[in-house]
Amino acid sequence: MSLPHQAGVGGEKAGRPDPLAGCARRKGRTLRPLPDAFSPVALRKRRVRADRSSAHLRLIGGLSWTPGGRLQAAGRANRAESRKTDYMSLHIRTYREQDRDAVIALWERCALTRPWNDPSADIDLCVRSREATLMVGYREDDLIASVMVGHDGHRGWIYYLAVEPERQGHGHGREMMAEAELWLASRNVGKVQLMVRIGNADAEAFYGALGYEAQDVTVFGKWLNDPNTP
Repeated sequence: MSLPHQAGVGGEKAGRPDPLAGCARRKGRTLRPLPDAFSPVALRKRRVRADRSSAHLRLIGGLSWTPGGRLQAAGRANRAESRKTDYMSLHIRTYREQDRDAVIALWERCALTRPWNDPSADIDLCVRSREATLMVGYREDDLIASVMVGHDGHRGWIYYLAVEPERQGHGHGREMMAEAELWLASRNVGKVQLMVRIGNADAEAFYGALGYEAQDVTVFGKWLNDPNTP
């Protein structure tokens, strides 16, 4: 009888015996590689909890974007190139109440807040929804990134993508977008959309590099309550 085994998880390395392999040998069994369905990338794509960190895959360059902006398992060359950079992966998890003040302060530093949008109320609405989540990215003890993602039963939407201004340019925005896209993909949402304020050329360039394209639509809006009323 053979048991599935994943290299690097309980594997024999650095001269240390693998306890799983030893146990299998004592029982007259052999270990075989996990099928593709149980590979880290496949498991990561199927996961539904945003607090199951996948930072180790980003750290080794295990995922990359195609020229069309799609996520794929990175090839050996891409992983080698990733190791040459000094970019460090974030620890990304689901928002917790203790993050509230830090998240709002981050949004303010990134100029994402507007007088007519109460950021605390936006957080409350997201947390109450079963079809949305707010994820935060940490480096050591510092909350430096966020993204809000959800779907309306038809399309996915992304809001409040933020990276600490002094930490931008190190791939953290891409990391947060990857997590948001995977959250939607795990729920079989086929398309994701977002809105960019007119004149924000930096945001347009960022999303364009990830494969996002301007759509042939005009966004209409209507307030259902007085935005000036608390």
